[in-house]
Amino acid sequence: MTARAPLAALAVLLAAWPWLASRYFVFLASLMLVNAIVALGLNILSGYTHQLSFGHAGFLAIGAYTAALLATHVPAVPVVVSLALAGLVTAAVGLAFGVPCLRLQGLYLTMATLAFGVVITEAILNLDALTHGADGLRVPAARLGPWALSTDASRYYLVVSVAVLMTAAAVNLTRTRTGRALLAIRESEIAAAASGVPVARYKTIAFGLSAFYTGVAGGLFAFVVGFLSPDAFDVFLSVDFVVMIIVGGLGSVPGSLLGAAVVTVLNDSLAGFQNYRPLLFGAILIACMLFMPGGLTRGLAAVTALGRRTFMRRSSMAGVLAGLAMLMAAPVGAEQGVTDTEIVTGCSNSFSGPLAFTGEQATKFGVDLYFKVLNESGGVHGRKVRTVYYDDGYRPQDAVANTRKLVEQDGLFAVIAPQGTPPVVATLEYLETNKVPLLFPFQGSPVVRGRKYVFGGMTLYDRQSKMMIDYLVGQRKYKTFGVLYQDDEYGKAFLTAFEKDLDRHQIKLAVAEPVKRGVNDVSAQIAKLQAAKPQVTFLVLTPPAGAQALKERQKIGWTDTVMVSSGPLTDERYLALAGDAAEGVEGLSLWPDPLTSELRGVKAYREAMQKHFAKNEVNRYSLSGYFAAMLFTEGAKRAGRALTRDGLITALEGIKGWDSGILPPITIGADHETQRQGFWVKVEKGRFKQLTDWLKAE
Repeated sequence: MTARAPLAALAVLLAAWPWLASRYFVFLASLMLVNAIVALGLNILSGYTHQLSFGHAGFLAIGAYTAALLATHVPAVPVVVSLALAGLVTAAVGLAFGVPCLRLQGLYLTMATLAFGVVITEAILNLDALTHGADGLRVPAARLGPWALSTDASRYYLVVSVAVLMTAAAVNLTRTRTGRALLAIRESEIAAAASGVPVARYKTIAFGLSAFYTGVAGGLFAFVVGFLSPDAFDVFLSVDFVVMIIVGGLGSVPGSLLGAAVVTVLNDSLAGFQNYRPLLFGAILIACMLFMPGGLTRGLAAVTALGRRTFMRRSSMAGVLAGLAMLMAAPVGAEQGVTDTEIVTGCSNSFSGPLAFTGEQATKFGVDLYFKVLNESGGVHGRKVRTVYYDDGYRPQDAVANTRKLVEQDGLFAVIAPQGTPPVVATLEYLETNKVPLLFPFQGSPVVRGRKYVFGGMTLYDRQSKMMIDYLVGQRKYKTFGVLYQDDEYGKAFLTAFEKDLDRHQIKLAVAEPVKRGVNDVSAQIAKLQAAKPQVTFLVLTPPAGAQALKERQKIGWTDTVMVSSGPLTDERYLALAGDAAEGVEGLSLWPDPLTSELRGVKAYREAMQKHFAKNEVNRYSLSGYFAAMLFTEGAKRAGRALTRDGLITALEGIKGWDSGILPPITIGADHETQRQGFWVKVEKGRFKQLTDWLKAE
């Protein structure tokens, strides 16, 4: 009985977890168990046959998209069937991949699996008619008969059930003929072959079994997270899986579970410090190999040998107490994120990746700058404003997970100033369902227009397009246009608007060339654009790709087109990445010059920056965050002391002719747009020269 007491305590804790923990910790536990299933599968491959794989993120993606597409196109299929098919499809791919890999060992096998993961990600990006490519795929709720598993608790119990079955199968694997053969291969491949074990066959079987486990985990992952994007299945995820089995212990079932738990919790804890993850995980790997080569399971075994019974009883009780502590820590109150002394806001943003500079400036040197000034003067009706941020690296799936953490764990009152169309759009459904205000996102997709809980943070892309086309066609008399656009929600939103607005002038877009998100080599696209000879070429790209496009254009001597930047690229700081190739680029700027403007609000912004962040240069991105915090404060003050989310929305909707001292007077209507204007600029000697007054699009 004593030996079974820890298992009984664990079973009780697993069953009671949704009743003990907050919603976010239920979600996190589901992710932990999904990772545990992947680790179990990877350990079958690496722990028993010594075939190290850095391609399991690719297997996870296959399972996830298989289950998601089944749920989307054949919604009547029960979740059990979807998961089984996800596992079988992935296993078939694993077997097909495993056969040619039999001839590879060591570094060559590692490189092959690494390439496999990259190929799968590229396939998802390019099969956008099926997978929605870089835009991401929203996953419907899993169904079990007439019931939709639409709550965190129901999805958790599904994951627990599958994880228990998969763990039991892994434990009993060694009792089968296949398991004994794998054990023989683990001890000595040469001895196993000499004993008559068909090593090649069982290595292939191990690949298939490992892929099956990972495919099932992928299906669960799709239903738990609810949104899939190819960015989530990169090589770093495969590295995470390898870290799990090394930290936990190679060839150990308990080690797979423990390693998955440790890495999942670490990833969650580092949500705000993504740049440090590789450093920390590398240090953990080195430490494990040097000081604990058998993993945590062997280390814990040594500890439990000293006081097994006391340790087990205490650890079982500790688990229950941890759950109760999480329950007690869950935020309570009449309105989440509002206490007598503070208001909690924040967002998931890009503090790494292609928009890292923008994210940091808009939040830490923009939103926080204004709130520092506000808090010094007493706050909003006596409440100080506190912000919480997590890094999504411009990955939609991470943005969804971070936003859940902000709302369910940190008790956020409202999300303020996130950036990037794909990440923001990915979080819309969750925030709307939970009635959490999404305030002033730095993105322009029209999909946010008219939503009750969303207020735009910049002039939307269709309005920007209308102003740009009307100015270029009406005043500048240009007739032929081309566009180089990012192949995701951001680029496509602009592309659709350009085509519509050109059609109003009886003009067809001459050429449109897509660029995959994250790809910076645009030489082929620039050559095709030059061949089409457009008078105007729009750049709808992130800054690295935009800079490369301008450099490539300069390199080939293409001068007979006006390059027009769009979106976040329209800023001196980002255009400067192209050096002198940016000279003469034009665009629509949404913000006054933060360095030279004499507007009252801009001068106050410069003074605040000098006082609090003197080493940080003023720029349009921090100015946009400063303005977002200013507008939030105006709404919160109008909502009164009894601040609620609905009260804030009503207050913001009532703003008419408000003078911020930064932008023209603002009136917010039913469409919840805060800006409808911009002015034309041209780069001269590295700075924007204003060519027009404020342009408007009604």
